[in-house]
Amino acid sequence: MLRPYRFERELDRSVAQWLAWLPRWEPGTLRRRSDVCTVCPRYADELGLTELPHGPLHALVTSIESLLIEHFLRNSAARFPELERDGEWKVWLDRGIVRITSSDGREVDELLDDSEADSPLDALLRGGVSPQKAAEARIELVRMYYMLFNSAVNRLASQRSLVLRAVDAYIEPKVRRMAEELVTEVCGA
Repeated sequence: MLRPYRFERELDRSVAQWLAWLPRWEPGTLRRRSDVCTVCPRYADELGLTELPHGPLHALVTSIESLLIEHFLRNSAARFPELERDGEWKVWLDRGIVRITSSDGREVDELLDDSEADSPLDALLRGGVSPQKAAEARIELVRMYYMLFNSAVNRLASQRSLVLRAVDAYIEPKVRRMAEELVTEVCGA
């Protein structure tokens, strides 16, 4: 992996920025969301932050996830430069799933299952990476992604007490105040 200390420093910086922003967070009005967040639950479960309101959690998680994606793509390009060299393949992440697609948009699995097997001449004329090689690379890339994800979670877990203190100081009082206002409004007390 490339520069693991850089990843750790950037994670720490992201947490520090979140902690600096947290006092300004205000609970939003209740509104229906048309889509469900697919990123936050993985982190909330791993870090034991399932009780944290989604707004502050999302602010923390999206910055961490964008760092993770950036480092994953940088590492994948360094580890498998031949995959995206001629634009034949694209490596990307989709909600925590490593994808490798061909230039025509088909998943590598589709091409593996394709009934028309390439002859050695086809592979030579194409001059690039075969679907089999791309599928083998994906196995390594999945391992790399989970290593980065676990590294991010472990780094955040090491700062969990700091995060929980900030939640107690800045979020809990606002949530309590909002609940009291709601009770007053509903009960008329």
